[in-house]
Amino acid sequence: MSRGALYLVRAGRHGCFDRVVFDVDGPAQAGFAVRYVTVVTTDPKGDPLPVPGGATLEVVVRAPTLGTDDAGHQPGRGLAKTGDTLVTTPGWPSLRAVRFAGSFEGQSTFAVGVRAKLPFRVFAQAGPPDAIRRVVVDIAH
Repeated sequence: MSRGALYLVRAGRHGCFDRVVFDVDGPAQAGFAVRYVTVVTTDPKGDPLPVPGGATLEVVVRAPTLGTDDAGHQPGRGLAKTGDTLVTTPGWPSLRAVRFAGSFEGQSTFAVGVRAKLPFRVFAQAGPPDAIRRVVVDIAH
């Protein structure tokens, strides 16, 4: 689990896959868990959070969001509000949208809508100059 804040979610389109990147402030490793689920629920309340697409990936990044971390960031300047859509990708081969399901007890949950249950890979990556960490999810076309 990272004490650094998860401060940015972004997406990119590549030749064979669509990519979602979760940026965490600081050099500490950020753990993660990714799996297909029927529906992602908001954290901690537990309300269903629908997302466009034929399948849903639940992405849990083991880092608090900006504003809920203990690194001195301003409270109230968070990454997003629960239920916010952070990424929309109309017309992309695999990725449809990313919605924020909440941050609770040092971990942040996201609903990632994809076209269908497609192969995916997930890995952590250090960003130059080791000042940030990334959790990367690639979804095959």
